Amino acid sequence: MKRKADEPGGVSPGRLRAVFGLEREGTRVLLLGEGNLSFAWAISKLKLSCVIASTFETEDEHRERFQGSQARTQMLRDAGVQVIFGVDATDLSTLPEEVKEKPFERVIFQFPQHPERNKIHLNRQLLRQSLQEASRLLTEDGQVLISLLQGQGGSPAEATQRRPKDTWQAQEMGLEAGLLLVGVSECPMEELLAMGYESTGFRGRGLRDQTKEVYQERSFNVTGSLTHRFARLGPGVQSAFPTVRSHDISFWIQENFSEDLLLRTCAAVALGGELDVQPELKLLDEYCSPMDGRRARTYRLLVSSSTRCIHEAMWKAWCGQVRERLLQVRRSESSGKRRRRSDGSVESQVLRVGRCGCRVWRDMGLASPMFY
Repeated sequence: MKRKADEPGGVSPGRLRAVFGLEREGTRVLLLGEGNLSFAWAISKLKLSCVIASTFETEDEHRERFQGSQARTQMLRDAGVQVIFGVDATDLSTLPEEVKEKPFERVIFQFPQHPERNKIHLNRQLLRQSLQEASRLLTEDGQVLISLLQGQGGSPAEATQRRPKDTWQAQEMGLEAGLLLVGVSECPMEELLAMGYESTGFRGRGLRDQTKEVYQERSFNVTGSLTHRFARLGPGVQSAFPTVRSHDISFWIQENFSEDLLLRTCAAVALGGELDVQPELKLLDEYCSPMDGRRARTYRLLVSSSTRCIHEAMWKAWCGQVRERLLQVRRSESSGKRRRRSDGSVESQVLRVGRCGCRVWRDMGLASPMFY
């Protein structure tokens, strides 16, 4: 059926449909964290068969905080949109059971923000928990869509790159939630505004006791905002930006050192565990002691994946397992024993990890043990 292009303001909703994946009328959509319900009002004009809008505030709180709350709620219900109050996006057990009985093709959270908006770690936590909760309500090929203001997401799609510690780390939060960031698009603000969306939020008026709980509705700048699309792992699902992790290790070696053994040791840990990715090995440096002629090498271990959720905690755990495996080789060497692996092959005694201590090597924000 041909769509009309004469929406309010003369703007075609085609790009809005494309960005949010709402081309099909039968798409089942859940909106989280609705504020003044204007985003729900804009989406309602797409004439989808099932749109459920939820707000964090209870109905009484919403009427007290937002002007025109009761009238807009009625308009939405008249347009076929179900409005549910008192839903926490970080705990979707607060949704009615009948709503959760059938999964959603799209779960959308437009411009989320923690009440303590200046505490970036709380905004990351909000993002991660919302993604975790929403992922449980998706169809097999469903997506979670989250729009963030310019610079907040921290993905390579940002026009201006910030230091990771100064962003919400959207891709990393998705990985921790078990989701891949499969796409980032410019948020279709022109279309949304033409269809009735109002970019407003609430801020406290002051820090004094008598004013800190008093809020005022204020507009915010949406220039450069981006919509992030997250999907669960599955056949054909690939991240828009591959996850790349690296870790540097250094150790003393014997004359019969085998680089192949080092790579196989790392691969055995990776492929046999949660990481499930073939690592790469790159020689960074070689050193020969002028005192006794002992030799040392420094390697960089690398993994890159567009189909696995290799989040930072998983990577750190894997690096720790590699460290322990190398120490096991050293302990085996020290005891003069040759240990047999589960596959029947004999473990070669070619690595000598120094006992003189370890120092912290910081690489890509990770604190990684480096032996010397």
